[in-house]
Amino acid sequence: MTSLRPLTPADRAVFDAFLDGHRATSMFLRANAFHSGLVDGPEPVHGLYVGAFSDNVLTDVAAHYWNGNIILQAPTQPAELALAVARESGRRIDGLLGPWSQVETAEPELNLDRTRLGKTVPEYLYRLDLADLIVPGPLSSGRVVHRHARIDDLAELIPWRREYDLHTLGYPDHSIDDAAIHDDLARSIWAGTLWVLEVDGRLVSMTAFNAALPDMVQVGGVFTPVELRGRGHGRAAVAGSLLDARADGAVEAILFTETDNYPAQRAYEALGFERIGKYGMILLDPVPANGTD
Repeated sequence: MTSLRPLTPADRAVFDAFLDGHRATSMFLRANAFHSGLVDGPEPVHGLYVGAFSDNVLTDVAAHYWNGNIILQAPTQPAELALAVARESGRRIDGLLGPWSQVETAEPELNLDRTRLGKTVPEYLYRLDLADLIVPGPLSSGRVVHRHARIDDLAELIPWRREYDLHTLGYPDHSIDDAAIHDDLARSIWAGTLWVLEVDGRLVSMTAFNAALPDMVQVGGVFTPVELRGRGHGRAAVAGSLLDARADGAVEAILFTETDNYPAQRAYEALGFERIGKYGMILLDPVPANGTD
């Protein structure tokens, strides 16, 4: 018999054990819970979690986070879990993420406002054992230098992130708030999860971890200005961040990228990443054009 219910801190052990069996497609869920526990609230990475149990065994998980995103690891009941967590949280839905087959199944049942649809794509999922990282020549030779981003980099990085949100995440211009970008990048800087690449002291690329655990990281937010692309800067920035993660004890890295982004795929494969499946995201415009909810 199957039952659905909100998860509490008392469920943490079974939650962790279940997601450990789906490591590559559960990084957001695992990292958010690692940093904030199974606790709901308005703060970043807080969320409400719902689980499905079959004969007292956890089989599916969904979370509805502070930022409106529903994230799935629900291999048997994706639509049911997505509906249940949205109903339980009462939050507006601003995104749906998870293994692509689950996202495809759940999305039609959520009655999303299709006038707010932004990015709606499957993405190739890649994995790398960090012991097998292939370091690009310019990075290993010192011709380019990676480092953690600093607060004094923000004036240059905010416009980069704006372009990333416009063209990679598909958000319309009216939804992108430079003050919010500042705060988000600053949090990443304080957390040590944002890097830049320099050539002769000039910033040429940035990369981040959008989810991080002591033993595993997920790469995201890779951006190189258009005029500087085609020179391997993004690849070197990612490699530098992974070298630092490896030095800190991480052994595995995950990322996902668009199925038609062939330059990115070639860059990641050149670092040693191997394609292992499909991840997916449906992102909605968080600020409707008329300014109302």
